[in-house]
Amino acid sequence: MNLTADPTILLVDDEPPLLARLARILVEIGIAEDSQRSAASIAQAKLRSEGIVPTLALVDLGLPDGNGAELIRWLRERDESLPILVISAWSTEEMILDALRAGATGYVLKERDDLEIALSIRSALRGGAPIDPFIAKRILAL
Repeated sequence: MNLTADPTILLVDDEPPLLARLARILVEIGIAEDSQRSAASIAQAKLRSEGIVPTLALVDLGLPDGNGAELIRWLRERDESLPILVISAWSTEEMILDALRAGATGYVLKERDDLEIALSIRSALRGGAPIDPFIAKRILAL
């Protein structure tokens, strides 16, 4: 994989087991733990991203202080080219479209296995727009 020299990944989810899972997946694809910044809320994510420009943001939508789409909009305002991958259990048409309109560049369901999530992260880091097959099917049906 051809990553920048020192990637910084912002992980935003209010479920500690999922944050740990994502951190492990990132290490498995070559991103050191000290390059990861975890947050459990929108407010915490904003604090954790002060003074840095993330290489990639992994964002859940259901956060304790609001919808992750709000954070996606904020991140997009700071960096128009930032890859933002939603990793969420939400699969309603409204939530999906809101996240994509806010500026998410990809959308993967949490229920996917580690390999599928790793492939989606790699794709996002390479400039791709990974969309979960279930989500793509929903979008194409619109």
